[in-house]
Amino acid sequence: MLTWVEIDSKAIEFNLKQFKKMIGKNRLLMPVIKANAYGHGFLEVAKILDKNKDADIICVVSLDEAINLIDNNIKKRIMILSFFEFEKEKIIKAIKNKVIFPIYSFDYANKLNEIGEGVGKKVKIHIKVDTGASRVGVLAKDAFDFILKVKKSKNLEIEGVFSHFASSEEDFRYTKKQKQIFEKIILKLEKEGAQIPIKHMACSASSVLYPDTHFNAIRLGLSLYGLHATTKSKNKLELKPVLSWYTKIIQIKEVPAGTKIGYGGTYITKENTKLGILPVGYWDGYDRGLSNRSKVLVNGKKCPVLGHICMNLCMISLNGVEGVKTGNKVVLLGANKKNKTAITTEDLAKWADTINYEVVNRINPSLPRILK
Repeated sequence: MLTWVEIDSKAIEFNLKQFKKMIGKNRLLMPVIKANAYGHGFLEVAKILDKNKDADIICVVSLDEAINLIDNNIKKRIMILSFFEFEKEKIIKAIKNKVIFPIYSFDYANKLNEIGEGVGKKVKIHIKVDTGASRVGVLAKDAFDFILKVKKSKNLEIEGVFSHFASSEEDFRYTKKQKQIFEKIILKLEKEGAQIPIKHMACSASSVLYPDTHFNAIRLGLSLYGLHATTKSKNKLELKPVLSWYTKIIQIKEVPAGTKIGYGGTYITKENTKLGILPVGYWDGYDRGLSNRSKVLVNGKKCPVLGHICMNLCMISLNGVEGVKTGNKVVLLGANKKNKTAITTEDLAKWADTINYEVVNRINPSLPRILK
């Protein structure tokens, strides 16, 4: 095994506990594991959550992800956040396993109602309202009438209503506006006697920055994995990074000054250079934008990446690293505990001119995820 990812299960448990403490025991904590658990390993993380008392409902993006959890004996309740295909057998399987479906169109509602009638079971649904993110969701102006109409469906049970913030990391005014829109809808429903048990809108950032957005459940995304969506939240809540990413040196060679490195010769050595070759590239998720910008840890020393990152390889300078040999472990993302050096997700995001979400999400799912 030359390149792999390690997942710290204790860090996940620590982060869950931090949020449960913050929101209180009477609110639901709904961790999100869509998109291969933000690159951390879908089933690996699901199995940790399934055994954890602080996780109440596991959130996924699609029906296929929900079925994957059911097929792998995950017992916690599952909620689909965004979409599902009209594949009848899969929907029936999900209904029988009490999966929560998102609803934001009459077409979805009517078809689910028909399938529920066919199997003799009420389908639990959460209505998604678009309060300003302009993604999936029934428009806020239509939400009240939409919900009352869907409520008449005999085989649908509206268990929840939810929305999503567009800019809670940085735009307080817009966040406040979205929250007020959501609250008005809920208040209007309650005046009509339409009580909906679960109301959720808060993501990781809003949960930390704006306690009044908690309602009675929060969806825990990026921060489940020990990452902050904004620097504003770092001082408010301690989190532990979950993921470390490693590879090994497959070759070491000496090249003279003036040597061009990699495709296009975008780096030319300025001195005699001990060159290390690593079996990792943009196929593995080590972004090409990191070329000539990023660093890795070898024996606790930060070593620069030289030249363009290739599909399956990249090159580093090993100058100044003592005792280095072929086969030595290299830290692509993570810490060296002996000398307290680290390459953080934020480092990689800065070097690649992207966000920390994308850094971890793009780590190739085929790389082994090892639970620690």
